[in-house]
Amino acid sequence: MPVVVIGADRPLGGALVLALVELGVPDLRAVVRDRAYAPALRAAGVRVSVGDLSDPLRLGAVLEGAHTVVHLDTGPEGSGGPLDTWDWLLEAAEDTGLTRIITVVEDERISPDRGGYDVVLLPGRITRSSGGATDADDPALVSALIEADRRR
Repeated sequence: MPVVVIGADRPLGGALVLALVELGVPDLRAVVRDRAYAPALRAAGVRVSVGDLSDPLRLGAVLEGAHTVVHLDTGPEGSGGPLDTWDWLLEAAEDTGLTRIITVVEDERISPDRGGYDVVLLPGRITRSSGGATDADDPALVSALIEADRRR
């Protein structure tokens, strides 16, 4: 069943998508805000949607039939985290068949609305792609995201 990675234009999302491609995950989909990242992902065999999570119909179409979404969006300004767009994700996911949402949160005590989904919260921080070490340099976090998807 399809897996969708939201935030594939961030270091962690991009590293995760490439790792999933290497593992041969079929029907891999990615959502990016910055269209400059789309050609490389498409060349790797990934279906890419360029857009903003504030459009629930467009995102819902991407999520249609997917089993898992890995939600790594950093919010409208690119400086927040997945919980900043959580409600948009839940709205878009309605009636799509989605089962699991995997995301990274800085504070493990936070418990977002699960909306009836199997929600996996992994500790960590999603960084922007500006110089220095990034979360994509943390292979343990990428591995944890992959393992969370394998829990099917």
